[in-house]
Amino acid sequence: MLKLSGMIGILTTVVGIALLGFTFYMALNVFQSYFPFRPPGADLTSTLNLLLGAAIQAMFLGVMGWVGSILLVRGVDFLKVEKGVGVVTFKVEKGVGVVTNVEQEKK
Repeated sequence: MLKLSGMIGILTTVVGIALLGFTFYMALNVFQSYFPFRPPGADLTSTLNLLLGAAIQAMFLGVMGWVGSILLVRGVDFLKVEKGVGVVTFKVEKGVGVVTNVEQEKK
């Protein structure tokens, strides 16, 4: 039976893989929509509109791929913890330190 960390790991991994797959599918469609290349009209406005649209699509796909890869890595980390192989690490700011709670023996 899987613990909560294992369930979260599987769910996060599946969501990350699905998001990456969807990103690559969308990127392929965007890539195919530009070919065969038809040069824009002679005016500057249509050329800038084409370049701006391509830049927005590239940024959108880049952010989707970035988020998908982060989810995939975090899901694999949670699965490692479930199997007892790895440790999930968190960034600690300099000067904060690590706090450990130690129970004092009751007298």
